[in-house]
Amino acid sequence: MPLLAHRPKLRSALVLLAKLAFVVGAFYFVFQHISLADVRRVLATARPGWLALAAGLFALSKWLSARRLNYFFRAIGVPLTEGENLRLYWLGMYYNLFLPGGIGGDGYKVYLLRQRFPGKTTALVRALLLDRVSGVLALGVLAGVLFAFVPAVPLPWRLAVLAGVPVGVAASYWASGRFFPEFQPLFGRAGWLGLGVQGAQVLCAWAILAGTGTSTQVIDYLVVFLVSSVVAVLPLTVGGIGAREVTFVLGAQVLHLDAAVSVTVSLTFYLITAAVALPGAVFSFKGAAAPAP
Repeated sequence: MPLLAHRPKLRSALVLLAKLAFVVGAFYFVFQHISLADVRRVLATARPGWLALAAGLFALSKWLSARRLNYFFRAIGVPLTEGENLRLYWLGMYYNLFLPGGIGGDGYKVYLLRQRFPGKTTALVRALLLDRVSGVLALGVLAGVLFAFVPAVPLPWRLAVLAGVPVGVAASYWASGRFFPEFQPLFGRAGWLGLGVQGAQVLCAWAILAGTGTSTQVIDYLVVFLVSSVVAVLPLTVGGIGAREVTFVLGAQVLHLDAAVSVTVSLTFYLITAAVALPGAVFSFKGAAAPAP
C-alpha cells in the first residue's frame, strides 16, 4: 500500500526528470550550431524600450486568453467574474512555469473550481481542452497566412498552404459541433479572441526582433516563431524551453536565417513569459485565486 500511495508522486518525478533531460538535450543540440558568444553579441544590441513593449504585448495576449477561457467557463455554468478568472488564470501560468512537477496550471484550475462547482469536473476539463485547441487553430491560421509571404518557399507551396487555411477553419467548425457541441455557439467569438491572443504574441516577437536591430527576413522569423509556439504546446519540456530553441535553429537552417538571432528571440520570449507569469505567485501565497463561495 505505501508503494501504491507514492506512485503518483513517483510518476510526476519521472515525468519531470524526462522533461529536464529533454531540455538538456535540446540545448546541447542548439549550442552545437551556435555559440554563447553569438547570443551575447545579439543581446548586447537589445534596446530596453522595445523589450518593454514586447513584455506589454505578451501580457495583453494573456489577458485576451483569460477572457476567452472565461467564455468557455460560462458556457458550462461556471460564472466567474473577470477578476476571479484573471487571478485563476495567472495562478495557472505560475504553476505551469515554476511548478512543473505538480498537477500543472490547468489541473489546479480544475481542482479549485470543482470545489465551488461540484459535478462540473468533466465539463471543466473539456473547456480547458478546447481552449488549448482553439489556441492551436489560431496559430495555424496566422502561420498559414504569414507563410504565403516567405519568399524562400516556392510560390505553389505558399499558395497551397494559404488555400488550406479556410479549409482548416471549416473542418474545425465541423469538429467543434461534432465533439464539443456545447461550445459551438462560441466558435466565432473564441476564434477572434484566439487570433487576438496569437496576434499579440506575434507582435511581441516582432518587438523583440526590432529590439535586436533585426530588420531583414522579419516575416520568416515570425513564421518560425509561430511554428515554435505549436511545438511548445506539446508536453515535452518545461514551459516550452528547449523545444522553441530547437525549432528556431532548424527553422534558421531551412530559411537561411541568423541562428544566433533566432535563439536570442526564443530565449528572450521565454524570459518575458517567466516575468509575466511570476506575479501569479502572489495569488498562490495569499490564496486569492480560489473563487469565493
